[in-house]
Amino acid sequence: MILNFSVLFSIHLCGIFSQSTLVPAAAQTVPFIIEHATIHTAVQGAAVIQDGFIIVDTGKIIAIGTGTAHGTNGDPLPSNAQRIDATGMHMTPGFISSATTLGLIETDQVRATDDRVEQGTFHPEVAAWLAVNPDSSLIPVARLGGVLMALVFPKGGSVSGEASLIRLNGWTTDDLAVVPDAGTILRWPATEPAPRWYTTKSAQEQEKERRITLRAFDDFFDSAQAYSRARTADLSLPVDLRFERLRDVLDGSRPLFIEAASAGQIESAIIWSTSRGMKPIIVGGQGAPAVADLLIAHKVPVIVQGVLRLPRFAHDDYDSAYALPARLAAKGIEVAIATGDEPSNDRNLVHHAAVAVAFGLPREDAIAAITRVPAHLCGVDDRYGVIALGRSATLLLHDGDPLEIKSSVRSAWLDGRSIELKSHQTELKAKYEQKYNSPQNGSPTETTTGSTNGVPTPAVVPAP
Repeated sequence: MILNFSVLFSIHLCGIFSQSTLVPAAAQTVPFIIEHATIHTAVQGAAVIQDGFIIVDTGKIIAIGTGTAHGTNGDPLPSNAQRIDATGMHMTPGFISSATTLGLIETDQVRATDDRVEQGTFHPEVAAWLAVNPDSSLIPVARLGGVLMALVFPKGGSVSGEASLIRLNGWTTDDLAVVPDAGTILRWPATEPAPRWYTTKSAQEQEKERRITLRAFDDFFDSAQAYSRARTADLSLPVDLRFERLRDVLDGSRPLFIEAASAGQIESAIIWSTSRGMKPIIVGGQGAPAVADLLIAHKVPVIVQGVLRLPRFAHDDYDSAYALPARLAAKGIEVAIATGDEPSNDRNLVHHAAVAVAFGLPREDAIAAITRVPAHLCGVDDRYGVIALGRSATLLLHDGDPLEIKSSVRSAWLDGRSIELKSHQTELKAKYEQKYNSPQNGSPTETTTGSTNGVPTPAVVPAP
């Protein structure tokens, strides 16, 4: 009885603390102008704009230029616009966390908060966005690190389900969903036997299991192709939701995200998927440099899962993970960067990109790897991922170089909506700062009214 009560109590507490109390941001009603910022547009081949400005209205960027803001093509500035002086600050597109489980889990130890895994081996009909918790307490934490969108991956089985691109603001899952079906996730089996210290199975037993898994892949996708051909010929046939979800993956209209780490896994996965006419994207990619020519030949992008990590093998160079994005980008491979970590650490996404810069990746390419490239992989690069005319005003204003660890996000906008940068942790910080700065402790009271992330927000004045 005591055990049952303690379990129920822990689940109850988890339910309390897994719910964010922040109210989702409302739609933009007043135009605003951000000026005198250093703007990293993330547009391919574009230079950084020094002393730049942008004008935002109805959630979109309507003007961009240098110096003091002015209307384009002779048009006057919006009369009711607010000006934001961003002198000394840097602006980037909102970051996109790739291959994450953000919103699908709160606490590893409490099963009731874990919606990552569906039962079974093949379940392509599972859609991540439907299981995301819009009130997850981890969403505000991620936003404090600049993450405004996330490519969420379900887990489990061989075909795990549909990846979903979501925005980190909204009341319901419908509000969050940007691309509900961004691509199907497939977990490729190991192609090399694990060492005996790691498993009790012999190399022969592991090879047998691998062949069984690959045969199951072939059988499942053969059945899906047969179903697709039959449905194309006769739409009155019964619908199989599993195979229906795969129809546009089979013809290459939507990508197949293949989780593969070693060179053998990547090579065999690319050969298998491209021979069937599918469009693979490798997720993981530690062994990708060894098969770079194959990746280039088939124009296969790579989502690098974690730069801040140890080498995969003892014989690897110490910087094999740190330099991986640079090595792939230097060969012309499209690279996105993910944390490869639990969702509570999505806030550190920009630090992974920064380490990649320290080990050879060009600075603007690193910013693109967490903005433009993930948007492109999801098919929304015409709306998100860059700062350009007509694109969504999904923006971050940093108080310093965005790739410096001492820099903070000062302000954020998602589709023009001003995002409140608070979390349970920042509220505790403000609480105890007030306690230790109170008069009874010998210090004058300090307030953080009008602050974001613990620092004053940029000055806002009406446009003339």
